[in-house]
Amino acid sequence: MANHAESYSYPTLSRDEVKAALGFHGPPRPPLAMSLWHNAETVAGRVEEWQTIAAMYPDDCVNSFMAVDYWRAPADDPTYRWAFGNKEKPVDLPIDACPIISDWDELTAFLAEFPNPRRASATDHLARARAENPDRYILVNWGHYFHQRLAYLRGIEPLLFDFYDHPNELRRVMRALLDLYAVWATRAAQAGADGIWAGDDLGTQLSLFMRPETFRELYKPFYADLADILHGAGLDFWLHTCGNITAVLPDLIEVGVDAVHPIQVGTMDDAYVAEQYGGKIAFWLGMDVQSVIPFGTPEQIREHVANRIRTFYRPEGGLILAAGNAILRDTPLENVCAYAEALRAPIAK
Repeated sequence: MANHAESYSYPTLSRDEVKAALGFHGPPRPPLAMSLWHNAETVAGRVEEWQTIAAMYPDDCVNSFMAVDYWRAPADDPTYRWAFGNKEKPVDLPIDACPIISDWDELTAFLAEFPNPRRASATDHLARARAENPDRYILVNWGHYFHQRLAYLRGIEPLLFDFYDHPNELRRVMRALLDLYAVWATRAAQAGADGIWAGDDLGTQLSLFMRPETFRELYKPFYADLADILHGAGLDFWLHTCGNITAVLPDLIEVGVDAVHPIQVGTMDDAYVAEQYGGKIAFWLGMDVQSVIPFGTPEQIREHVANRIRTFYRPEGGLILAAGNAILRDTPLENVCAYAEALRAPIAK
């Protein structure tokens, strides 16, 4: 791998070239963003190897973040978290199984301790990223937007009941989120951001978590307002949403989402999505981290990546290449390198 690192060369794109892909203005090639998506579990026991791979295969987009933790607050501001009062996260429970708003009677108290979007340090990481990369595209992670934020605030099962029993309370929370996002958007743009992304997993592997009508009545107006906020600040609107979201892709296009990720393998019909919606929204295309990349052979990985790129590629743009989610921890490093190289192979016409 070290010898390969010395010989491998793949120049990164400029911010204008990434913007050309998002805007269908003829980029030189599809940009890469979150192509080596990983977390602490992914790199456990292999930190140095992952650092080497990341240096060998850099993205075109530089990653940054503006974050509020759900349960932990900084020492100088106990309200700079989504939890409120003296609440603490139960141990050994996933985050979507321990609601922060356990009862809607707590809504007023929750809103009273809403995180301050003007916290001075919120853009520190972003400002450093811009200073170190003056000509690169800076993509800023906000964590979550609406649906997944609500799922972590309420718990996924209570949220599904809230669609019917407490829609007005959900709207109150989302209006407060929009107010925070409006301040963050201005601050992010001033600090040098080009685009914002966050996760809202709207789908299961078969369908949406809700009826399409529920999405349109409850969430769609807030997505539209968020698009106006981001675009008004000069920022691109990137959305990560796992699962089968075919039913609401036209709605996401209508409200102004610029790039959607991952068009999850095995949940949506690639050929149909590419034919029906290609040229209308940028596909931030995620490769299969569930089965092909961790368990396939290098040749199977190369074939998988080439086939997906061939399906979605348009010379005018609208394609960004990525991992579908965080790469699994036991994925062989040989497979990771084969995948990273496949993303950079010449596109077969």
